[in-house]
Amino acid sequence: MNCSWRPANGDWRELHSAPASNFGFEEKCIYEIWKPSPDCRLFVDDEPLPDHPTDATCWNWEPGFYAGEVTAELVAPSGEVTFFLLDVAPNPGKLGREMFAEMVAEIWSEDPQLVLGAEPATSPNGVEGFAENAWAQFARLRRYLPDLLRAVAAIQAKPRRTLRVRRDSVPLHHARRVDRQTAISLLKTPACLLFAERSDSAVAVAASIRLNVPLMEESTDSAANRAIADLLRKVRHRVQSLLQELARTTAAEAESETRTSLLARWPRRREFLERMAVALEFTLRQSPFCTLSRSEVTSAGLTAIAADPIYARAWGLGWRALRHGLDSDFDIERLWISPSWEIYERWCFVRFGRLLASAMPSAGWRREGRCWSSAFGELTLQSVFRAGREASPGQWSISKERRPDMVLTAGTRFMVFDAKYRVARANIRDAMESAHLYQDSLRLGDARPEASLLFVPHAEQAAWMSEPVFHQEHRVGIHPLSPASPAALPEIVRTFLKNGEESAVGTVS
Repeated sequence: MNCSWRPANGDWRELHSAPASNFGFEEKCIYEIWKPSPDCRLFVDDEPLPDHPTDATCWNWEPGFYAGEVTAELVAPSGEVTFFLLDVAPNPGKLGREMFAEMVAEIWSEDPQLVLGAEPATSPNGVEGFAENAWAQFARLRRYLPDLLRAVAAIQAKPRRTLRVRRDSVPLHHARRVDRQTAISLLKTPACLLFAERSDSAVAVAASIRLNVPLMEESTDSAANRAIADLLRKVRHRVQSLLQELARTTAAEAESETRTSLLARWPRRREFLERMAVALEFTLRQSPFCTLSRSEVTSAGLTAIAADPIYARAWGLGWRALRHGLDSDFDIERLWISPSWEIYERWCFVRFGRLLASAMPSAGWRREGRCWSSAFGELTLQSVFRAGREASPGQWSISKERRPDMVLTAGTRFMVFDAKYRVARANIRDAMESAHLYQDSLRLGDARPEASLLFVPHAEQAAWMSEPVFHQEHRVGIHPLSPASPAALPEIVRTFLKNGEESAVGTVS
């Protein structure tokens, strides 16, 4: 179906269907998308778009604080679905597309878990590693599970068979094949008289004799089918567990002005998981899987699967749907990422930790999860300062609970840092409120912070607050930190490190 879009009060542009990408979108801007017909529906990352407030022939779309590729689905009244890829750029006044992509790549190389989130925007990733994420698991299921079911349908149409030997008791005149076991059992019966004498009584006995003979028959209870059945059961378990886990995650979501709500997107995602659970259960109850003696993965089964293209395709799709890990050297799939402001926050954590490691190489800075630790001290992400000394005597807040983005500690001394994805003078001034709050309210034992700084993409609009003299005098301020900014620590931080040399392993370079 043909569709078009435009910025508010701008010119109309054609919307190209996937796999082509549509550029020109920016976060926190309003766009109008034309309806091909009044009964069409448009879903952007599973969220139905509202009608334009004044024009019923259009939908209204405002991307949130995210940047990346967003999938839109245009559903016609007939049920036909057309996919579109909408590329949302970060605010160009902050960093721009190239700088944002560089930040995502740097965080990904350090720890993919710091990138993943639940925003509509996606980022490419690949096949190695051991970290897990529920939304990453869901994205893989939606990407590969429908194809897996189609591949399994091809297996059901022509399943691999194996010859199976079973034994049966048949009348003597029906026996077509005998083996050693048949002969031994025959010697234990009156039928052996047939070989000793030919009399009427022997013939009468022979008429009533039944032999235990081997029978060869085809069976679908093969090693390859058992392996595929085991795979399908694992996929079904993943679907069922994700239904419960994501339902809890969505129900526990707190309202936020800076995150895209999951509540509007969850109904379609839940419907997909429920539909897939039913389809998998139905498949496992059909031939050949309902006739198997057991489900298992064996070397014989994997060898048979590798030799059959139909089975190999199903196995590969199932593996991709279930696989663990986030890292890769090449792109094979797209996963949801965090909002742009959180990407900047996590990038500042990674870059600041690397700057500390470069400034104090002998201190042995290393990152473990959300903490850079060394012989000198620690840099932690999202530290919690609970309200009141009695709640947390070591690290506490004199007023309400506070969660600064980063805290650098060295013994009983500490500094506080907050990453603010803002550049306009008014927005930076407004963000300085958090620096004043942290500087005044946070305590480590009885000690106050030695300084509370904000990291911003660039400081041209409030340059005076980035001066070392301002930091030293007021113990608050801003510091520009971006892929384009000089790789240098604030002077007040270098002084903090220098004053702690005696407790560190090495010296500041």
